[in-house]
Amino acid sequence: MESNKGNSYMRSNVTLLRFALKYWYIFVGVALVSGALAAIFSGPKFISPKYDSYGVIYPANLGVYSGETRLEQMQQYLESNAIRDTIIKKFDLYEEYELDPEYHEAKSLMLYFYSEHIGFEETRFESIKIKARSTDPVKARDIVAEIIHQLNVKIRETERQKYGENITMFTAYTKELKSQIDSLEKEIAEYSIKYNIIDLSSQSERVTEGYLQFLLQGKKGDAFEETKTIYQNLEKYGKSLDRMHLQLDELTEVYAEMITQLDEAKRNYNKEITYSNVLVEPEVSDKKAYPIRWLIVISAMVAASLFTFIVLTFVKYSPRKQ
Repeated sequence: MESNKGNSYMRSNVTLLRFALKYWYIFVGVALVSGALAAIFSGPKFISPKYDSYGVIYPANLGVYSGETRLEQMQQYLESNAIRDTIIKKFDLYEEYELDPEYHEAKSLMLYFYSEHIGFEETRFESIKIKARSTDPVKARDIVAEIIHQLNVKIRETERQKYGENITMFTAYTKELKSQIDSLEKEIAEYSIKYNIIDLSSQSERVTEGYLQFLLQGKKGDAFEETKTIYQNLEKYGKSLDRMHLQLDELTEVYAEMITQLDEAKRNYNKEITYSNVLVEPEVSDKKAYPIRWLIVISAMVAASLFTFIVLTFVKYSPRKQ
């Protein structure tokens, strides 16, 4: 039973092959005509040729934020709206993609065409390949170059915004610290003038020694009264003055540190550096990337021949007649 089914299947295939060979001239004719038409209609008069250009960049001078790698940060910047909108406007991509900006779905279509013609991909060497396609090979090269330029501009703007916030914060903090330092210095100066306390550490030792000598010798007079007054002032206000000096030293140390950070933030804000090392410069291509005419011609010939075979099978094929 199974042998009969196998023989029947083989006879059916052989019969079908004989049918195809019987009308070989039709298939050849259809293939040639469809190939010729495909070659004509895939030409530059009907389909504008497009050219690719690409550049390869490596991240540089980028910090690490929120666990993202430098490569991931750069990818985020490249896919930002700011860079995309700048490229669309500068190179008038609405005109190139034949889109009416007033059309209600123009933005959605533009985003689709932009993603189809401009792309970014990570390479296995931890770099990023930027690719652009355009009907003008020079324009394709310029788009890639402008994306690299805008990448540096966007990162610099973001970095400057961050350092600008730091400058504002450090400036306010140093201003507050300076006010506290000035207030303490003024208070210390008032203590020094009012209570005749100049240098607490050395003066305390000398005054105490002199006062004790006066007491031991039993001397009285103006010198004794002056020494006694200073001794009493040191005893009464010395600890307060000592605390003020310690506080002043701490504030001065913090103030110096804040000034250093403020200067660093200003240097970072004003620096002009690039954030991408260009490993492969974009170039003008002399060979079109689209359409691939030979692939279109072969696809058209195969599709037309297959369609013709199906039509002939339904119209003229009969196993009994073969």
